[in-house]
Amino acid sequence: MGSIVCWYEADEVRCEGEEERRARELEERIKQHVEAKIQELLQKLVQEYEIEVSLDPNTMKGVGRWRRKQS
Repeated sequence: MGSIVCWYEADEVRCEGEEERRARELEERIKQHVEAKIQELLQKLVQEYEIEVSLDPNTMKGVGRWRRKQS
C-alpha cells in the first residue's frame, strides 16, 4: 500500500496518493520540456525568417507572411 500525503492549499486540505503525485510531477516535467522545446524552435524561426502578421480588427482574422532573412 502506498503512502498518502496531505497539505493545505487555499484554506482547504488536499490529499493525494504516491502514484498520483508521481504522475502529476511527471506530467509537469513533460509540460516544461515541451514548452522549452517550442520556445527553442520559435527562437530559431525568428532568427531565420522575417515574419509579418496583419489583423483585421473587424473580423479579428489575420494573415501571416514570412520569408527567409537575407544573409
